[in-house]
Amino acid sequence: MTDMPEVTPEVTEDNPAEVAPKGNREAKYRTERNDARAERDALAARIAAYQSRELENTAGKHLSAPADLLTLSGKTLADFLTEDGSVDTEAVNAAALEIVQMRPGIGIRQRATDVTQGAGNNAPAKRLPTWGSLAYGPDFDGGDTPPGMYGVFDA
Repeated sequence: MTDMPEVTPEVTEDNPAEVAPKGNREAKYRTERNDARAERDALAARIAAYQSRELENTAGKHLSAPADLLTLSGKTLADFLTEDGSVDTEAVNAAALEIVQMRPGIGIRQRATDVTQGAGNNAPAKRLPTWGSLAYGPDFDGGDTPPGMYGVFDA
């Protein structure tokens, strides 16, 4: 038999699948570290998605297409975040209003119809004159006993 050199897989940070033998503690720690980094990156992407959704919800009060806020303002998501990572609503509203002032067609469209049409008449009904109001005065409402029916001394 010929003596062939023993080949061991090279462990790199980019390829955690090629791991040294099980007894190697450093390799175990590297894989745990790489798994933790992958989980951290996934969570950071998830938080960025939540932040951009909140940004679009806030910008949607002023813009018909709120996703255009970042494109038209020339800013990034990080420009609209506070120190603790929440969305700065005042900065978002200011940027959205600035865009609407520059390009009014991008703002939320106003209704072109009269919203009061079809709502019905909310004014109190005007009372029509009746024979009872002619005989007993304008305060007679048509009830069973008109005022003064039992004499002049009604109490």
